[in-house]
Amino acid sequence: MTSTAARLPWPAHGVCSGMPARVTDALFAHARARPDALAVVDGETRLDWRSLASLVESAARSLRSGGLLDGDRVALRANDGAAALVALLAVLHAGGVHVPVDHTLAEPEVRALIATLRTRWSIDLDRSAVPGVIGFVATGLPGIADPLGSGASAFMRQSSGTTGVAKGVLLSHATILERIVAANQVLRLGPDDRVMWLLPMAYHLAVSILLYIHHGTAIIFANHMRASVTARIARAESVTFGYASPYHVRQLARLPPGEDLPASLTRMVSTTTALDATAAADFRARHGIPVCQALGIIEVGLPFVSPGDAGEVPGELGSPVSGYQVAIRDADGMDCLPGACGELSIAGPGLFDAYVEPWRPRSEVLDRGFFRTGDLAARDDQGRVRLLGRCKDLINVGGVKVFPLEVETVLDAHPDVVASRVQSRLDPRTGEQVHADVELAAGVDHALARSALERWCAERLAPLKRPAGFTFGTALARTPSGKVKRDG
Repeated sequence: MTSTAARLPWPAHGVCSGMPARVTDALFAHARARPDALAVVDGETRLDWRSLASLVESAARSLRSGGLLDGDRVALRANDGAAALVALLAVLHAGGVHVPVDHTLAEPEVRALIATLRTRWSIDLDRSAVPGVIGFVATGLPGIADPLGSGASAFMRQSSGTTGVAKGVLLSHATILERIVAANQVLRLGPDDRVMWLLPMAYHLAVSILLYIHHGTAIIFANHMRASVTARIARAESVTFGYASPYHVRQLARLPPGEDLPASLTRMVSTTTALDATAAADFRARHGIPVCQALGIIEVGLPFVSPGDAGEVPGELGSPVSGYQVAIRDADGMDCLPGACGELSIAGPGLFDAYVEPWRPRSEVLDRGFFRTGDLAARDDQGRVRLLGRCKDLINVGGVKVFPLEVETVLDAHPDVVASRVQSRLDPRTGEQVHADVELAAGVDHALARSALERWCAERLAPLKRPAGFTFGTALARTPSGKVKRDG
């Protein structure tokens, strides 16, 4: 197969032209070296590397002929799958900046995102979309010169906004490539691996999907409402690695006998939110596979992937990935002693390039070269880090520090609980008390749930950490990425 890039009607990229490398360069290298090897499975759609590269090249040509220029921001709203994957790779290969849009957002939310991030083009794909066929329309907004230099920018996404105003985060091709190299030191994925993909691509891309593409790892789209269907896909495709959320870990742990995950699956990584108190243990007991806890931060990358040891405590992240440095600092900016709680700050490869709208380059955001995460953490004398919660969410009960994350992981482990949010309430005796907002599974009686959760917490939490009150109601407010909002 001849070089795909060499046939493009716009300047080629990567080592063949001396221009900066792009995150899609490896795709075409795989198409040349391993054209018939499996690249993507999405239902009945199966693509080898040659087919994937051909579809991406054709779609990129359409984008360029339609008017896309280097640095143009392109909003992509699509269901996860092969069509969405081809579209986002085509945007990157054509020189555009990929701006993912959650397909579940309402139209006013989509319009607001497009206006805020000033995207010039929009791609909207429905479930029936055919890979490589792109509905590409202008938004009416003017194009913007790439603030990082022509062709440098690759990706822009709003942060989740869990505790405050969401920010537009800009990543360059070089930054993403740095993240990919760093993350794979611990993920160790290669061309013989097949990833069971269960997360939304609108929120997980730079150190997951693009890492798989870079290292020639096959992507198996396996997310389904029924865990038994996910397991069936995993068996049929002999997946070797799983990337999931705690929700998926819990559901797969509850699979009945006979609905097993394949013996080829040897590693499972859970991210998005903290694992609850029993999910990893239940998954290991059911399938004999460890679950590693990963901390992914859009401004940082993937600085932590825990060992997945038996008995790991929720939030116990282990040592940072090689190349990353960690600082835990108190309110005065001084380094904390081992065991003391402070704000987690991280330095290392692939830190974000800038916030946009308003523009703030990385150099103006970092504190002594470190990104302040806003997370509370503690580090032991061996350098292992445990995540405790958000700085602003700490609850002081009669002088005892209570971390909402710790209480939430206990609540979320109860089989009747869908999600929980722990916050402080004023108390005349102790100053503050712990209060839990709880989303229950359908049909669970509130009165019975209250007494059951009181007993559950009494067995697992110290007295001052136990919720003094519960509120049961409808679904808890969530960010677009599915995290429970702290202020909602």
